[in-house]
Amino acid sequence: MAEVGGPSFLDALHGRVADILDACTRCGKCVAACPMVAPAGIDLGEDAANAPAIAGGILDLLAGGPGTPEAERWTQVCTNSGRCIPACEHGINPRFMVNMGRVAAKAKLGDASVRRAGQQYFTQMGRGIRVISRLQLPPEVLARVAPPLRAADEYGEPPEIVFYTGCNVIKTPHIALLVLEVLDALGVRYEVMGGTAACCGIQQFKRGDAKTAGRVSYNTIERLARPGAARVVAWCPSCQIQIGEVALPAYRESYGAAPFDISPMAEFFAERLDDLRKLFVRPVEKRVALQERAALPRVMAAVKEVLGAIPGLELVELDVPIVSTQANHLSVLPQFKAELREREFRAAADAGVTTFASIFHACHRELVTYQPQVSFELINFMELIGESMGAEIPDLYKRLRLIGDIDAIIADSADLMAAHRLDLDEVRDVLAQEMAGAG
Repeated sequence: MAEVGGPSFLDALHGRVADILDACTRCGKCVAACPMVAPAGIDLGEDAANAPAIAGGILDLLAGGPGTPEAERWTQVCTNSGRCIPACEHGINPRFMVNMGRVAAKAKLGDASVRRAGQQYFTQMGRGIRVISRLQLPPEVLARVAPPLRAADEYGEPPEIVFYTGCNVIKTPHIALLVLEVLDALGVRYEVMGGTAACCGIQQFKRGDAKTAGRVSYNTIERLARPGAARVVAWCPSCQIQIGEVALPAYRESYGAAPFDISPMAEFFAERLDDLRKLFVRPVEKRVALQERAALPRVMAAVKEVLGAIPGLELVELDVPIVSTQANHLSVLPQFKAELREREFRAAADAGVTTFASIFHACHRELVTYQPQVSFELINFMELIGESMGAEIPDLYKRLRLIGDIDAIIADSADLMAAHRLDLDEVRDVLAQEMAGAG
């Protein structure tokens, strides 16, 4: 890693917090704009009269005080929707503010507790990714989307981009493989990096362990920089936010410059739309609604632009709330999550869609489990792109989930378990967690 010439990660974050404490007027507009406040039972009062006090409670947390119960509750239910960002008139990123409020609130539990929580979640996540991905792909195919890390001197000419998969998309590898099909067809020179060895640090950060999150994210920035590309293109929205809004700004403070810019894959596709159009050789006669998310609105616009270029495909807008980063973020309010999903399904059925398509991988993992309950297909938007290109890669994760029975999955996956030398008891344990929705 390069030599630090400026503040550490934590000091850089604290500097941004100090700026927020100076700039925030406690107007409460960010609180009033948040789509999670009402579902969480936080009382805004008539005409959002209580919003300024809730914003003030966040500032008190950031300043080292106890905050307020309402402010702490807000930090707990934040899904990084980003609706608060345009609401602020003072140049503050309220999404970052609330995330730092959560870190401050969890600090009350003690360093050892937050560090243990982050490590336990990360370990469980890593085990799930390793096992579930290996139940779907043979080693040589899996290596395409999860290649081992290499040293900087092992790379040749700098690629055009680094495709940063993040961690969890490897559980639904057909999505990542379809991205590679597109990049190959476009003639893009790329390197693939991701997996838990290149974690963005968000899992530690969400659990209040900002120190470990900083170490993890700085290591990942250095690793993503090894191939020498000036641009990293991310699949995962959580990674985009954590690296783009938290880690890279701090890294610039620490080292004086950032080694690359980071942007979402959907936006990269939209930039290359003229070239993509030439690849859409097969009409896709489908009536499609998207399961939209709020955190990265330019991604939603980019996906619609790309899908709109596919011959025969008709996009349908649904009148449903657009919230959160991914479905797993909504688990903080399970009843609201279930009600939203049912509302989406009813709206899709009423609109007569043939296809309800997820944008992101965590949404997709949950969505496909409901396939037997709906009349339309549940797929990821990358499958529509692949279909028009003639690059149809099967959704093996969906197949496993629809098999449903753990013993049947193990029997079906025996050859892959042997090829990857997976332990039977570990596979059973991981599948039990995955089927229960803990994956």
